[in-house]
Amino acid sequence: MVLTRKQRERLRMKFGGRCAYCGCVLPEKGWHADHVQAVLRKSERCMKAAEKGIFRLKTTGEVFRPEADCPENIFPSCAPCNLLKTTYSLEMFRKQVSLQVERGRRSSVNFRTAERFGLISVVNKPVVFWFEQYEGENK
Repeated sequence: MVLTRKQRERLRMKFGGRCAYCGCVLPEKGWHADHVQAVLRKSERCMKAAEKGIFRLKTTGEVFRPEADCPENIFPSCAPCNLLKTTYSLEMFRKQVSLQVERGRRSSVNFRTAERFGLISVVNKPVVFWFEQYEGENK
């Protein structure tokens, strides 16, 4: 689904000009229109790349769930949230976000050092997306 400039601007302002997930302020350009329920784009092998010995997939323009390619299913998202969310459902995305602290602790010496020196305080709380807070405040 291709959005016009006016549709993109309306979408960007859907939750006060903020990312539906983390709540960061969205710039005029550089943010993503995220399908809340993934449309799952069909892809095929790029034969031009294959001729050069490179394996590359390209989208065909078709989707597995065309019913999900509608304005009601699109949220404004910052690029990092959209790239982390990929094709997850909201609940699976929430779970992935909740696992980030432990992943950082396990995989990053920088995280462990900052935590050890008291520069990072981990807060154990449920993941609440910005759109959930925004809708609750604007009822």
